[in-house]
Order: sequence, then structure tokens, then C-alpha cells
Amino acid sequence: MMPPAALQLAAELGGTLLSGPAGGMEGGLLVVERLKGHGLPQVAVLGRGAADVLEALEAAERVQARGLELNLLALVPLPGCDLAAALALHRRRIGALVAALDAGLPWLGGKPMLARRLPGRISRAAPVPLAKAPMGPLEKGELKAFLAHWEKDRRKMVFRRPEWREAPDHAAHGGFETDLWPGVPLPEGAELCVPPLVLPEATALTEVLRGALRAAMGMAVPVLPLPEDPTGLHALRLLSPEVAAFRGPARAWELALAGLARLPGPPHFCARC
Repeated sequence: MMPPAALQLAAELGGTLLSGPAGGMEGGLLVVERLKGHGLPQVAVLGRGAADVLEALEAAERVQARGLELNLLALVPLPGCDLAAALALHRRRIGALVAALDAGLPWLGGKPMLARRLPGRISRAAPVPLAKAPMGPLEKGELKAFLAHWEKDRRKMVFRRPEWREAPDHAAHGGFETDLWPGVPLPEGAELCVPPLVLPEATALTEVLRGALRAAMGMAVPVLPLPEDPTGLHALRLLSPEVAAFRGPARAWELALAGLARLPGPPHFCARC
């Protein structure tokens, strides 16, 4: 049975509810389409909630009205959704993508940035010391300048050697969890729950996104490590190798979509063919 909240959300956004991998609506996926024409370059935008994708949807309507030949799909997982399984199940329904963007990851300190590395998550029965995450002098300098109001110990704890915390189900099962940055060895006896992620930097996609933010906001846009959950981007990679975390005001989305429409896309396929 379709959850009433999901039906209401679909009605508000004009979207389609797709069933979950088990066939039920619980854990399903909401897809909101802004289509200009069949076979055009197509971009998917993932949000953890509806608010994450509103700017992209509104920007798509405006640039399409001005003649931009681009389709946009906004993806919002419903509570309990196994996103990777849902995207694999509905891959043909979603179709070929120029790029897939995760709009649900926040900016560091509320300032525009692009993500370079994201930590995974590990669990273990008891905490053990972690190796320090590798970081070159240039990256350290950029991060220090970007987060100038952060104390050194805070930056070290977040980006270099995160602290262990009780797992959410600690009372029932015991155990602790922490973030694992790329390049840090998995401690003996630890379980890798979510792999860390390294995103390509010098690509046509990142140049489009960085340029859009810079033009819209009139400021430098660094590419920095982001201490957030990378599972959405891992799942989006099932749809397109061209993935990135992107947020921004309406003007940034307009510029980004216009730039993405000019990028070469994969051979077209979709469920409508």
C-alpha cells in the first residue's frame, strides 16, 4: 500500500512513485521529471528529501522555457528505500544520463565548494586507534583557509582521525562506528559498512559545476574533502560514471544545467524506446 505521505509528496511535486525492489511502495522511489523532449541530454539530481531538489527543478523549468534542450529527473528516496537496489531496478525507466548529481550533501561551513573525497563508515566491537588520513600540504592549506574559524583540533578530528561513537543499535548489539577516510587502512576486526569515496577532479563535469558556482556567487570555489555519507553517490554510479555532489542557488543550477547540456552523453536508451 502506498504511504499517504508519499502520495502527498508526489502530488505536490508532480512526480511518479516507483515501487521498491520487493514490489511494495514502502521503500520506493519518487521520480519527478522535467522533460523537454525524447532523446535529449538528461541529468538526474538526487535529494535526501524534496527540499534538496526544488532549486534544480525550478531552474530546469526556467532554462527549458528559454530554449535549453535538456531533460531533468529529480530522485527522492522514500523512507526505507534501498537506493542502490531501487536505481538498479528502475535503470531503464530512468534512462541514459549525461551526469548524476547529489544535491543532498551540505557545503562545509555553508560556503560553496565541490567534494573531492568522502569518508566511508566502519564498525567494530571496541574502538581502536586509526591511522591519520593522508592529506597533502596544498589540501591542508586550502582546508585551513576555507574553515579559518575552526580550531586545529576540530579539523584534525573531522578530517584526519575521526572519533569512535556508539553505533545506533549499541543497546541491542553493542559496538562502535566511525568514519574511514580514503587511504586509511581498515583496522583488524572492523567491518566496512560504507566504502570511502574519491571523486575525479579534473573532468569536464567538475569544470562545468565549478564554473557555474563561481559565476553565480562571485567567489572562489575550492574542491575539498567533505565529511558526509557517500552512499548516495555510490548508488548514482549505477546510472552514470559522471557523478558529483552539487548544491547552489537558482542561478548556479541554471548555469550548471546549461553547461551539462553541452557535454557529450552516452548512447541513448530508456523505457520509452
